[in-house]
Amino acid sequence: MRQRTISDFFWRDPDISDLSQEDKATLLYFLTSPSSNIIGCYQVVWMIAAAEMGWTKDQLLVVVRRLKAKELMEFNDIGWVWVKIWWKHNSPGVALNPNSKLISHAKKQCAAIPTEWLIEFGKSLEAVGINTVAMGYPYPIHGALDAPSHAPLDAAPDAPSGNTQTHQQKGSDAPSHAPRDGGGDGSGGNGYLVSGNTTTTNSSSPEAKPVVVPDLIFPTNTPQDERDAIQAALVSSRVNESHWQALLDELTGARLHRTIDNPVGYLRGMAERALNGTFIPERGIVVAQQRAAREKQAKHDDEMNRALKDKQLPTEEAMKHLPARTREFLSKQMMEGHAK
Repeated sequence: MRQRTISDFFWRDPDISDLSQEDKATLLYFLTSPSSNIIGCYQVVWMIAAAEMGWTKDQLLVVVRRLKAKELMEFNDIGWVWVKIWWKHNSPGVALNPNSKLISHAKKQCAAIPTEWLIEFGKSLEAVGINTVAMGYPYPIHGALDAPSHAPLDAAPDAPSGNTQTHQQKGSDAPSHAPRDGGGDGSGGNGYLVSGNTTTTNSSSPEAKPVVVPDLIFPTNTPQDERDAIQAALVSSRVNESHWQALLDELTGARLHRTIDNPVGYLRGMAERALNGTFIPERGIVVAQQRAAREKQAKHDDEMNRALKDKQLPTEEAMKHLPARTREFLSKQMMEGHAK
C-alpha cells in the first residue's frame, strides 16, 4: 500500500471550504485512491470507486459532476479522472523533474492521458513551474502550435544526437539537390496528381508507371495542398515507401521545435540523406511513440465503450483484488441490478 500525504491546507483552501461534506470526502478519495498515480490523472472503474466510498455508481457520479462544475476535477464516461488540485498536495518538482527516478513513469502516465485533455493538462504543468519540453511531455501533434513558447529551437525532448547539425544544414528550409516538384516535361508545378492516399503517376518515368502512395499519417491540421506536395516529393525521392512515414514523422517532430517555412525542402534534404545512408531519425521517434500511445489509448477507449454499451460488469479477476467488505457491497449492488 502506498502512503499519500494531504496538506492540512485542504480544510482552509478557499476553493474547497464551501463544499459539502460529500464533495470534500470525494475529493479526498480521489487524492488518495488506490487507483491514483504520480500525476493525478488516472482511470478508475466507477462501480469499484463508488463501492469504496460506500455509494452506488450513480451517487458517485452526481458528486463528481458537481466537482467538475467547480473546476476541481475533470472526468469522462470511461472512468478517466483528472484531480485538478493534485499539485497542491503533491510535489511536481519531485515527480516531474527530468533527473528524477520517477520521470519515466510520469512520462508514460502523461502519454496515456485522453487526447482531448493533453494540451490543457500540459498547460497546468507549466502553471506549477514544470518545463514540459525538458521533461518530454507528449503534446498532441495537432496541438503543436499550443506548445510552450520557451521550447528551444533545436532541442528534442530527450538529448539530441550528433545529427542535429546535419538536420540544420541539409534538412533546412532551403531546397536541397533532390528532385523538384516540377514534372518531367519542364512545365513546372506539381507533376503528380495526388489526391489523398491514392495511386499517382511518376511523370519522370518514360513509361509513366503508377506509384501507390501508402497511407501516410499527417498532423490533423496539415493543409491538403501541403500534403499533396509532400507526397509528390516522396514519390520523386526514390526512397523506399516503407521509410516515408519515418521521414514525415521527423519533419513533424522538427516543426514542434522550430518554424520551418519550406517543409517540402526540409523533407527533400532528409530524403537525400536517407538515400545516402546518413539519415538518423531523432525527433520523429518521439512522434511515432506518441502516435502509438494514442492508438493504444483509442483501442482501449473503444473496448471500454463497448463494455459500457453491453453493460458488462467488472470481471471476477478485478473483484479478487478488492477488500472483502467492498466485494460484498459490490456483489449486492450487482445482484440488485440483475433483479431490476
